[in-house]
Amino acid sequence: MRSRLPNFRGQRCLVLHRRDNNTDVLVRKLENLGLIVELRWPAEGVTAEGYDVMFFDADLGYDAIFAWSPEPPPIPIIAMMGSEAPGRIEWMLSQAPAAYLIKPIGSTGVFSALAIAFHTFETQRGLKEAIADLSGRVQSRAIVFKAILALMERFGIDEDEAYRLLRRESMNRRTTVEALSELVATKRFAELGGLQRRSRTTSR
Repeated sequence: MRSRLPNFRGQRCLVLHRRDNNTDVLVRKLENLGLIVELRWPAEGVTAEGYDVMFFDADLGYDAIFAWSPEPPPIPIIAMMGSEAPGRIEWMLSQAPAAYLIKPIGSTGVFSALAIAFHTFETQRGLKEAIADLSGRVQSRAIVFKAILALMERFGIDEDEAYRLLRRESMNRRTTVEALSELVATKRFAELGGLQRRSRTTSR
């Protein structure tokens, strides 16, 4: 599926770089694209609050520059780099930029860097959400299975009856099977009220 290019008009952008020819070119290009730009340097403990995208100087950047570090950036960040020193490149990569610009910045490359950064950031966020969802499903299934075993052991019923009991009881209590399973799996039967009476009734 072809990705649609984002519209950057009205996006709020922070440029973490001392003012020089590079920032003059960059700010002019960003404003021509409709972004609202703020230039700041020096900077320490920068947060993403109030911004949609961020450019940063990878040549003079340092560990304390981002408040979220070592967590992943909460918005797309774009490295501006002129040095090819291994230590600088290693530091830049450790910040997890979504794109980069090579200095000196010319008349081309800014729009491409923005488009790539937003696309990369959204793709990575989608993958993280998918992984978290799968992980949650696996954990939920494990809890339900543990609850079924606990019901089978406590009431002397088979697996199918134990699962039916979980579903029926969760509907009666207007809760999810997973939430009820958490109580059953940890054998907190005292909090479950009439579960035993219903089990005996349904297993006849």
